[in-house]
Amino acid sequence: MRERIVVITGATGKLGPTVARRFAAGGDRLALLARSTHELDALVAELPGGNGRHAGIAVDLMSRDGAAAAAAAVRERVGDPSILLHLLGGYAGGTSIEDGDPDLWRELFDLNFWSAFHTLRAFLPDIRAAADGRIVTVSTPLAGSPVANIGPYAASKGAVETLTLTLARELAGTAATANVVLIRTIGDEKATHTRPEEIAEALAWLASPAAGAVSGQRISLVGRA
Repeated sequence: MRERIVVITGATGKLGPTVARRFAAGGDRLALLARSTHELDALVAELPGGNGRHAGIAVDLMSRDGAAAAAAAVRERVGDPSILLHLLGGYAGGTSIEDGDPDLWRELFDLNFWSAFHTLRAFLPDIRAAADGRIVTVSTPLAGSPVANIGPYAASKGAVETLTLTLARELAGTAATANVVLIRTIGDEKATHTRPEEIAEALAWLASPAAGAVSGQRISLVGRA
């Protein structure tokens, strides 16, 4: 089998390290994308093969140029990727639409939607050309069933879902897929929480050749709720 190259964005966040360890343990080569060179270096060093096998690349994915530079760096340093796990994102809430600061809306759309838009576009030629190309993004059940005072978060994540599901339709007829997983909270204290290891296993299956028939799906990972 051809060696897989997996791109993980938000690699040093709450979920990224667990996902990186899962895919590295499975034999994949990783391109880890985040802002902090120091944190990336530390994560790469603990993976099997270390920096001789994987690469940490400090990037800003919230601009077209930043995402394009990241894709070029991945191809040069690691090779042509076949899997993109876009884990980058963030949460903010606590104000109504009436009282909300428009700057917060812009910030969350930059972080959640525009980072996904620019990243998916930058890596799409690689994913489309791969034998079993895979794209997975992350959203929340609250995007489809929002509650009060989380407008910027729910709307920006809803836009990520629409982007991903539209892309899945545009990939019809190819071997590539695009799906979105829905996570409410990462942890294990409540029924609505999902453990990082559980999410990593779900991503590993969606990225596998066995999941080729699954595309354009919103996959909820809050099964105990």
